[in-house]
Amino acid sequence: MTTPHDEKPSTPGLTEGERDYVNRVAEHYRDTDRMAWDHGFIIGWMMICDPVEQSAHQLCETLGVSREAVDHIDKLLVPPGVLTRNELPDGEYTLSMSVDVWPKTVQHSMLALPSFHSVMEHGLNVLADAPEERRRRVANMERFFRYLGEELPAVFDRYEPSATVTS
Repeated sequence: MTTPHDEKPSTPGLTEGERDYVNRVAEHYRDTDRMAWDHGFIIGWMMICDPVEQSAHQLCETLGVSREAVDHIDKLLVPPGVLTRNELPDGEYTLSMSVDVWPKTVQHSMLALPSFHSVMEHGLNVLADAPEERRRRVANMERFFRYLGEELPAVFDRYEPSATVTS
């Protein structure tokens, strides 16, 4: 989340083009998820960095972000598999992002959404005798998650993850 003193990092190790790209990624996450600038910059850089594996120290130096910001992204994105963490002998760690991480991660998240439908159905049963106004929110969500359950699998069936872009 953003803080009152949230500012864009200085990104001393990036070219103008790289800085523009990571800024756009960070801006997206800031606008959609209210993510702090430095967190979005780390995600954007991990998408395009060279080498693909970056130590926490390198991320701090290249982006001008705090170690706390890097540790936050580590805790946020390693468990779902967006980033891979590699422990180093000196207690340091590296992070990397694979080429095919986004389709897999998004598919996993999106295909889990419809399972929430059964929770909404249960809510409708719990509220079976409640006034319509009270049931309306859950009924709307049940309809939405039922729709997702019907439509989302076909989206991923049509997507070809093996069709890697080479340009």
